[in-house]
Amino acid sequence: MSKKPVIAISLDIKSDSDKYSYAKFPWYALRKCYSDSVVAAGGLPIFLPCDEDGIAQVLEMADGLLIPGGDVDIDPEFYGEKIKSDKVITSHTRTCYDLKLLEKALSIDLPVLGICYGMQLMNVFLGGNLIQDLPEFHPTDINHTQPHPKNVPWHEIKIEQGTKLLEIAQGKSEWKVNSTHHQAVSKPGNGLVISALASDGIIEAIEYPEKTWVIGVEWHPEYMQNDLDINIFKSLIKEAQNRNL
Repeated sequence: MSKKPVIAISLDIKSDSDKYSYAKFPWYALRKCYSDSVVAAGGLPIFLPCDEDGIAQVLEMADGLLIPGGDVDIDPEFYGEKIKSDKVITSHTRTCYDLKLLEKALSIDLPVLGICYGMQLMNVFLGGNLIQDLPEFHPTDINHTQPHPKNVPWHEIKIEQGTKLLEIAQGKSEWKVNSTHHQAVSKPGNGLVISALASDGIIEAIEYPEKTWVIGVEWHPEYMQNDLDINIFKSLIKEAQNRNL
């Protein structure tokens, strides 16, 4: 039996016991479908606590990295701005850890998939900035925070020609995706390529061609609602597997 590629996944960290009613002390959180999607694509997920000293060692054991979404925003101070909206909810612990995690992963050319917050983190790390709240600062005819259920297709995107994402999509450029984000990429970071847009111009996917496989998507492919979502995870696992050859 061939060895499954290990996909390291960072975690959300919570301490609001009144809101979540889980514990009186801080705890980690991740929806099960993230790890389920890695398993379904042939990978072995491992979860990472926010231990900055252990980043180098844990990534030596990993073949790929997934930075997922979560109930948190990146503090605008990381892209040189002040908080402009009361909708911005930050976690310095998670963001500082994820930035150092991403830095190390890129330095060793680890395949990286960023989802929602994870895509935004990629953009900020590479010098870009974010729209802090879409309804407040960039209203359009699309509600990018769809009502429940969150896993069903909500709005259309178009994948750009010549991108790795279009290869993953097997040449089909138009898809319908789910949408659960109140922030979005404003100015793309250095070296990033925009690989998908919504019909209102909001950036839905980015990639970093200076590395082997670094892709960020604003929607949530971990729900695996269509072939595009499935193929994103299959492509991540394939690239991770190639590191063992």
